[in-house]
Amino acid sequence: MSARAQQQDRLNVALAAVTCGRLTYAASVRASRGQCCARADQYGVNVTEPRSRSPAASALAEQRNGNIVLEHWGGDAEMLVLRSPLKGAARRASSLERAQVAARTIRDYDLDSLHIAYPDGAELSADRVQLVLYGPRRGLLRRRDQLVRATLGELL
Repeated sequence: MSARAQQQDRLNVALAAVTCGRLTYAASVRASRGQCCARADQYGVNVTEPRSRSPAASALAEQRNGNIVLEHWGGDAEMLVLRSPLKGAARRASSLERAQVAARTIRDYDLDSLHIAYPDGAELSADRVQLVLYGPRRGLLRRRDQLVRATLGELL
């Protein structure tokens, strides 16, 4: 893969994470495509790729998840903070809407996986085949209700 194609993959995966987070009012989004993994939250976005597994660096590579190849921080990096006059329940996306946005994001950006955490404690995990949305942890045992479980084709 050329250096230009790798850079384009990095930018696409970062854009996918930010866009999906903004549309669903997420607290953090982790998107992956091939070797690239992007993480976006209210503080910024960074894209990592796995480190090379040379014998000299193998111990160091095991301690870290990846090599940061692209990051954006600072005042303009409040990626998932979307200013809106709507407050409370009117601003939150419904479970089905969150699932549909995630499914479209995977399809449109050709992602391998997507993991989204929401401020209310709900979490969404999706891959190229299916999507599962869990509600916030509740009760003494901190169990989660499964709100949506569907194949991507059902949501598109």
